[in-house]
Amino acid sequence: MNTAVGAKTAEPLALVEALAHELRQPLSAMESTAYYLAMVLPRCEKRAQEHASRLQRLIEQANWILCCAVQLADTSPLIVEPLDLEALIAETVAWQVAEGGDRPQLDLAGELPLICLDPGRARHLLKNLLAMMTRATGSEHPVRVRTSREAGVVLDLTVNTRGQGPEACFGAGASLGIESARRIVEAHGGTFQIAFGAASGARVRIVFMETTAR
Repeated sequence: MNTAVGAKTAEPLALVEALAHELRQPLSAMESTAYYLAMVLPRCEKRAQEHASRLQRLIEQANWILCCAVQLADTSPLIVEPLDLEALIAETVAWQVAEGGDRPQLDLAGELPLICLDPGRARHLLKNLLAMMTRATGSEHPVRVRTSREAGVVLDLTVNTRGQGPEACFGAGASLGIESARRIVEAHGGTFQIAFGAASGARVRIVFMETTAR
């Protein structure tokens, strides 16, 4: 049997995509089970409800890790076009809220120059970062998303956390998510920085090169 998983000559992306496809089927079944438990468990069973909710969050995290792994294995050429970063942010936030996620606090500069990005990878980048930072352990405030124009088009994401490093703040898969984001930014000629502080929390700062004025 010569499948993407069994073939010795299979490309890394094909292997990761096949693995993600196979794992998403049991994850989907687990998600349905967790949702059912949350619906039928009595509200007075607070501990059981908490476990059902935690199971749902863990499934979401596993799906996120698979998405990051697929993106890291993807070495196909970039297909870039001039894009409006703030329009992409608004689209990503709408998607996250529709999926039941928390709405971040937006502080957008407006009227920023367009930047050249691969649309698919740009959407993955924003979804990845919002999902990762929303998950920050101990966060009592929404993720803050800020744009500005300095030595390029700047995107800052910050969140208050009690963690002291990636795994403490963002949970399992943090290193994978950070590396996926870094590679996408650097592939587009941008710079990626992430910092953690006991007082300042976690901060991601991305600077993209300007493309055109509006």
